[in-house]
Parts: sequence; C-alpha cells; structure tokens
Amino acid sequence: MVSAAAPALIRRFGGFAASLVFSTAVNLLAIPFVISTLGKEVWGELALAQATAAIFGIVVAFGWGTVGAALVASLPVEKRPQMYVESLVSRGYLLLFTAPVMFAVMLLITKADPFVAALASVAYVFPFVGASWFFIGQAKPWRLFLFDVLPQGIGTIAGLVLIQFIPNPIVFVISLLVFNLLAVVSGAVGVLAQAGRRLETDLRIGPAMKRLKDQKHGVIAAGTGSLNSNLPMLVVNQVVNGALPQYALADKLFRFAVAGFGPILQVIQGWIPEAGPAKSLHRIGTVAKLAPATGLMAGGLLAALTPWASTLFSGGAIAISFSLSIPFGIILAGVLVAQIVGLACLIPLGQGAALATSTAVGAALNVPLMLVLGLLLGAPGVAWAVGLAELVVAGYQLMVVRKCLHNRTEFETAHAQD
Repeated sequence: MVSAAAPALIRRFGGFAASLVFSTAVNLLAIPFVISTLGKEVWGELALAQATAAIFGIVVAFGWGTVGAALVASLPVEKRPQMYVESLVSRGYLLLFTAPVMFAVMLLITKADPFVAALASVAYVFPFVGASWFFIGQAKPWRLFLFDVLPQGIGTIAGLVLIQFIPNPIVFVISLLVFNLLAVVSGAVGVLAQAGRRLETDLRIGPAMKRLKDQKHGVIAAGTGSLNSNLPMLVVNQVVNGALPQYALADKLFRFAVAGFGPILQVIQGWIPEAGPAKSLHRIGTVAKLAPATGLMAGGLLAALTPWASTLFSGGAIAISFSLSIPFGIILAGVLVAQIVGLACLIPLGQGAALATSTAVGAALNVPLMLVLGLLLGAPGVAWAVGLAELVVAGYQLMVVRKCLHNRTEFETAHAQD
C-alpha cells in the first residue's frame, strides 16, 4: 500500500513543482528586465504596490486562500464546486469594495502616477479571486498550472516584452491586469467544467456577506500573517525610503524561497487528511516533528545566498549585505514552520481558532517592534522585528499541536482501557 502511494505523491509533487518552476523563473526574469528598463526606483514602487495588494488581498480572499485547500480536501467531491461558486460571489463583491480603497492608499504612500496606481490596485488584487486554493485542495496540480499559474505568468512575460518597445510602467501593469483577469475566468471555467450537477448561483449581496462569518478564523489568520510579512515594506518606505529597493529585493528573494516550498506544503496538505482519521494524527505528529529542522535549513540557505543572488538578479544595481540577509533567513525559518504546522496540522485538528490566535499574537508583537527597531537600525531592524514575530507564531503553533496530540492520545488510551 505504501509502495502504491509513494508514486502518486511523487507525481503530485512533480505537478505542483511545475507551477513553482514556471512562476519562479518568470518572476526572477522580471527583476533584471524591469530594473534595467524602467529603473530600480520604479521597480521598488511596483514591489511596494504588490506588497500593499497582498494586504488588501486578504480581505478579498477572506480566508479561502488560507484554509480553503484543507476545506476542499475534506468535502465530498460532488459538494466542492458549489462551495467554490459561493466563495467566488462573495470574493467578487469584496474585490469591488477593496480595490478603490487600495487605490487611495497607493496615492498616499507612493510616488506612482495615479493611473498606474489605479491599474496596479486592480491587477495585483485580482489573483485573490482565483481558484488556486481549490485546485490545491483537490490535489489537481496540472489544473492549477493550466488555469491559474500559466495565464498569470504569460501576463508577466507579455509585459516584459512590451516595455522593451514602450518603456512605461502603465504598459507592464495593463498586461498584468488583462492576464490576471484571464486567470480568474479560466480558473472558474476549470472548476465549473467538472461540476456534475447544476449549481445554485445566488448573486444577492446579503447572502454573499453572510457567508463570510464562517471564514472568520481563516481571514484573521491570513490578515495578521499578511501584516507580518507585507506591512514591513510599507514601514521601510516611510522610515528609510532610500533602502526600499534593497528591502524589496530581499523580500522578493524570500518570497521565492517560500514559493519554492509551496509544492511540498501542497502535497502535505492533501496527504494528511487522505489517510482517514485513524492515521491522520500519526501523520500530523510526524510533520510537526520535521518542521523545525526544515525551517532552520531553509533559513540558513537564504541568509547565505541572498547577497550573491541580489547582485546577480539586479544586474549589480542592488547589493544586499548579511546585515539584511540574516534576519530574512530567520523570517523564512519561522514562516515555513508556521505554514507547515498552521495550515497542514492545525486545520485538520480543528484548531482554526489557534491558527488565528497565533498570527494575531505575532502581529501584536511585530507592529510596534518593527517601528522601534526600524528607527534604530533601519531596514535590518525592520527585518529582525519580523523574524522574531514569526518565530513566536511558529512556537505557539507547535505548542498547540503537541498539546492536541497529547490530549487525543490520552483519550484514546483511556477509551481503549474502558
């Protein structure tokens, strides 16, 4: 049985890895091309817009992007498309409410042209209405690649080609906007095409908003987690504006590392619940034990390689020292442990509230700490604040998982003796 399951897991990992390799290659390629064509300051502004969109995107995704994959995996196959349709309607309304607010914020915090800011506010938020989490929960990596990752990647490639002829950020952002919209539409088509029955589509705003209450733990976890990872860019922009390109590139390399771990996390998310309740606890325990070593190894590699990678991918325009790369390595270690334990372990244990609490505790520590350390130490201080907060989040989640496993083991032992 194990020998039969192993090839399936390997094929699944390979499918998710294809999305990772493609999107990472495209985004790495974009860095030197945008910097050399539009300048590092414009690239920094676009990176800031993307970070801002990641914060506002949490409102649009409203928890489905965080816990949606685990929820899909636990639902009967025939009920999954209906869940997606209901989420799509709710997220569509949230997009309409959120994009104008992000545009207003962009006008306040950036020097970007208002038209560029408006287009970027929609383009960068669009992916949060997509179906990526649904395909992950289904363990359908090639649907994820074809309907979601590929259109977004083509949009970036098209934008890079176009700015070689028309070196204007508006051209790049329009390309992203068109293809990110295409990704949302194609994702919906990919989900609906597999629905075996007629789906109920209620477009009324009242029911759409009422559905949000069931996502409260997911959106709290996602929102506070997003603040921990994306608010620092905004703080650097305000406190040490001159360091924005360096911090933005370090942050971008960190996100590539997180994305690189994505296929493993996606396999784990599907692997734990598919064993059934009896074996799931054992799998959760195994994953939780391996998580800290995984985070430590990945963080060490990022800290060591970032100075070299920054020079390579910016064409020598941006250099990052160990003073910034080391705290980013700590951030990566904490984030990976929190992703493994929080998304793959806490959700199957029914501990969505603990997931939300852990990220809220991290945000409560991170926000004041990065303001203080940012003023004292500059961009590295902001990164150290984020790293410490992420370690607290990961430690709290590990504690909850171990406590849950201990309590359930004791319960099962006592029940067996009775």
